[in-house]
Amino acid sequence: MPLIWLLLIGTLMVLLLYGDVRARESRHVTPEKAAALGYAKWPRWKTIEPTDSRIRVLWVDQDYVPFVNAGSEICTHTINKFLMSKPYKWDVWVATPGYPKRTYENVRCFDLHDTATMLEVLKSTQIIQSHSYAYRKNLLYICRKTGIPFVGWVHTDNYVQAVKRDTKSWNDHRCGGKQWSAFNSDSLLASVGTKVPNSHVFIPVVDYRDYRIDEKKREKKYVVLSNVNKNKGGELLIQLAKACPDIDFLGVMGGYRKQVQPQEHIPNLTYIQHTNRIKDVYAKAWLVIMPSKEETWGRTAVEAMSSGIPVVVSATPGLRECCGGAALYVDRNDLDGWVQTLRTLKDDTGFYNKRAKLAMERAVALDPRPVLANIEQWLEETVLPSKRAGAQISALEKNLLFR
Repeated sequence: MPLIWLLLIGTLMVLLLYGDVRARESRHVTPEKAAALGYAKWPRWKTIEPTDSRIRVLWVDQDYVPFVNAGSEICTHTINKFLMSKPYKWDVWVATPGYPKRTYENVRCFDLHDTATMLEVLKSTQIIQSHSYAYRKNLLYICRKTGIPFVGWVHTDNYVQAVKRDTKSWNDHRCGGKQWSAFNSDSLLASVGTKVPNSHVFIPVVDYRDYRIDEKKREKKYVVLSNVNKNKGGELLIQLAKACPDIDFLGVMGGYRKQVQPQEHIPNLTYIQHTNRIKDVYAKAWLVIMPSKEETWGRTAVEAMSSGIPVVVSATPGLRECCGGAALYVDRNDLDGWVQTLRTLKDDTGFYNKRAKLAMERAVALDPRPVLANIEQWLEETVLPSKRAGAQISALEKNLLFR
């Protein structure tokens, strides 16, 4: 019996000390996906050089582009690309489960479960950031022990409600002022219901120049819903397609949550797989809908409006803050209201063109360049100075934190 216990304890120690038995680079990239992503051209990186005078930033998240192209992941990458446009000042890394050890658009990425790499990067990291509630406690622990400032980016109401249920507070006093929160809208910050220390609001950065499509190249065929999960309105898309058989609808499969699709064939309803080529979708859209139950901003709306595509949305506080008077608002449970709005846009060309003009003006007004400049200044002049000397994270701690 003692020998059995010794073997069990020994096996446990090996697992804890030397990390996961999960394979490195475990994300499977099919030949088809590799071709679509240009995966063969992604550079492999081999060394972790000293930062010198650069500011090293480490993101720890559950997913990252281009494998998952949801709002949080795209927002993270947009910030990272902006910072890495100044490689003499910034050095950005991303750790996410199963990610290949490659450089994607100047950002070095690696598998979160690669213990050796994670520990080495952490040694010289000056700011840790994350969008993920799942890693919040883990990163707050690292913040407390190492003295590295932690920035939690908050983009969903689920994140807010989870923290409120969990701790009743947004501030871990043990971090000694090194914990920071970045919300994506004023309305989301207000929903916390209490003052959040060390917080700031940065709207999601969407550059209309990146999403604008030449009017001559637009097909204007579909009413588009991007991410057909229940919250986004996947069920309403099916109802609308049935109610408007003369209108073509397109559902884009999302990167998270269960996707809603009909059991029967609906001739005027088409679905396509999750894609990082969203501009190809907008090139075929004459209208974009967002009948979301929860939406704290509305990145998809801004992307569509960049090409003068009118948007019809539900009246969440975030969508109202994002779209202002440029969108048409319909209660997500009012099927007749949605049908009537679509009919009006389809039958009244003058009304459609007016909404298209308002949409494009709103996208231009949300120019991301000042936002990105403010983010950089905030990280450099406010967050970075809060760093304090501390201890290093051990291999044992790392494997307990991110199993």
